[in-house]
Amino acid sequence: MSSLAWKIATCNIKDMNVSAKQEDIIRWHMILNNDILIVTETKLCSSVKSWIMNKFSGIRVFTSSLDAGFLNAGVTLIMNENLAKHVSKISEIPDRLLMVHLLFKNKQSVFVLSLYTEASWDRHMIQAGLINSFIAKACNENTFVILGGDFNENENKHSSSFKKYVDLGLVNTLINSPYIKASTWSNSRGVKRTIDFVFVSQSLSNALINRQVVDVDKFFNTDHSSVQITIGLGGILDPVLRAICVQANRDK
Repeated sequence: MSSLAWKIATCNIKDMNVSAKQEDIIRWHMILNNDILIVTETKLCSSVKSWIMNKFSGIRVFTSSLDAGFLNAGVTLIMNENLAKHVSKISEIPDRLLMVHLLFKNKQSVFVLSLYTEASWDRHMIQAGLINSFIAKACNENTFVILGGDFNENENKHSSSFKKYVDLGLVNTLINSPYIKASTWSNSRGVKRTIDFVFVSQSLSNALINRQVVDVDKFFNTDHSSVQITIGLGGILDPVLRAICVQANRDK
C-alpha cells in the first residue's frame, strides 16, 4: 500500500484447508501488493482456522466458518498488519458474512465485509434479511464501506436483489468499466457468469483508480476469477477530505 491508495481483491478460492494452497494464496496477495484480500468458499474447519490466523507474518487473517458447512461455505479477510492494527470490532454471520470495523483517528470508520451467499435462490432469500441488516448497519453517512465476495447472483438476472445495495448507497465497482460483462465464474460445460463483485460507498467510488477482472490460474486452482480494485484512500485520515466524502454520501 502506498500512502495514496489501497489495493483490494476478492476471489472464491474453493477451499484453503491445505497448507500448500494457503501459501499460494498468501504469495498471490503479496505479489499483487494487496492491502486487503476478500476470499470466499474457504471451507476452513475449526482445527485449521485457529492455526492459519497466526501462521503468516506481516498480515492478519480473520475468518468465519462452521464445520457443519465445511463442504460449501466460509468467508475470510486477509489484511496487511498496518491496516489490521486499526481493527475495532469483528462481527459475523457464521459461514456467510464477516464484517471488520477499522477505526482511525478522528473516529473515521471503514467497514470491510466478506460475503458468500447461497447458490440456491430459495436459501439465498431466506438469509437475505439478516445479511442486509448487517450491511445496512455499516452503510451510514459517517462510514466508508467496502463489500466484496461471491454473491452467487447476476446483476441482470436479479436486478431487484442488487437494487438493495444501490438503495444503501453502494456502487458496483465494475459499472462503467470494460469488465462489467467479464465472467468471474465458469464451469467445464462452458457456462460463464459474473457473480463476484466489490461494492463500495458512493464517495469511495469517486476515488476509484483502477478495477479489473483477472485470472488466478497460475497461482492456485479455482473456477473463479478475481475482481481487483484500487481506491485513492490515502486521505481517509484527513478530516477535511472525510468531510467532503460525507457530504458526497449525503448528496447521493
